[in-house]
Amino acid sequence: MNQNLDNYLVEKYPKIFVNRYADMKTTAMVWGFDHEDGWFWILDQLCDSIQNYIDYNYHKNISQVIADQVKEKFGTLSFYYHGGDDYIDGMVRLAENMSANVCEFCGSTKNVGRTKGWISTICKECYSSSEGRISQRPWEENQNIKELRKFKIKQINKKL
Repeated sequence: MNQNLDNYLVEKYPKIFVNRYADMKTTAMVWGFDHEDGWFWILDQLCDSIQNYIDYNYHKNISQVIADQVKEKFGTLSFYYHGGDDYIDGMVRLAENMSANVCEFCGSTKNVGRTKGWISTICKECYSSSEGRISQRPWEENQNIKELRKFKIKQINKKL
């Protein structure tokens, strides 16, 4: 992720990213956010939800979530952390699953697919304009999106 977005998240959520510049022997956050800019908005919303939940439920003594590593893995966002509770775990899993349908490069949800081999979640436009390692990998439309479109079309046809 670009440095401006990195700085923005660290400044906006200092409790979550307290280890962003810590020693590499203690955390992988020292390497920063290891994904492209397109998932920034998912990560921003996730951190906002987590911090608000912790702050407004102070009476439950929920331990502060601290990010250990944030990266792309197998074409989806991976958010490793400690602290929190089961509710926060659900937030994290939802954000990670959402990323499978969002272009990692531009944040689009249109014509999103995946490359084979080293998996990247990428829209058709970013794939077509990419050069080098990404454009050399075969692209296929995301099956979840394809099935969702078919389902919506069937629902619309039933109403007509």
